[in-house]
Amino acid sequence: MTAEKAKLLILYSTVDGHTKHICEYMSEKLNKDKKITIGPIEESDKYNLSDFNEIVLGASVRYGYHRKNVYEFIETNKKILDQKKTAFFSLNLTARKPEKNSPETNPYIIKFLKKVDWKPTKKGVFAGRLDYPSLDCANKLAILLIMVITNGPKDISQVYELTDWRKVDALIESISKF
Repeated sequence: MTAEKAKLLILYSTVDGHTKHICEYMSEKLNKDKKITIGPIEESDKYNLSDFNEIVLGASVRYGYHRKNVYEFIETNKKILDQKKTAFFSLNLTARKPEKNSPETNPYIIKFLKKVDWKPTKKGVFAGRLDYPSLDCANKLAILLIMVITNGPKDISQVYELTDWRKVDALIESISKF
């Protein structure tokens, strides 16, 4: 008799699609061990969270904040999240810096988790992807200014893949052991 696979819900909040990409990668890697449902946080109300053993939430930061829907999702579902095995990861360009690339040192994940008063079972923080060519003029200039101030990548003709996939794999490994 085989044990039933754990049911894992993976939700993402993404601005430019990279958080979704990481969640899809996680889904592929965990698919052999778990029964996975994946979707955008905007559609979270179509799932009954009680039907899942585990929940992963991935969220990107833009201009210093996670999107409002991430705060709302946790606020609405905190009671059930606290009863599940959960993982949360934050995707932000600040995590490109070695001194700010862990859940214990990244200001955005620290500030976010304190504000929502949630303690996920596992946490991760990854640098994102900076795709200057796909940005509109206003966002391109705003992000360029931030990169000038923080000594980040400045060539607006380039796409910068800053994600440390080994760290993503390490979080996936810890989720596989839930």
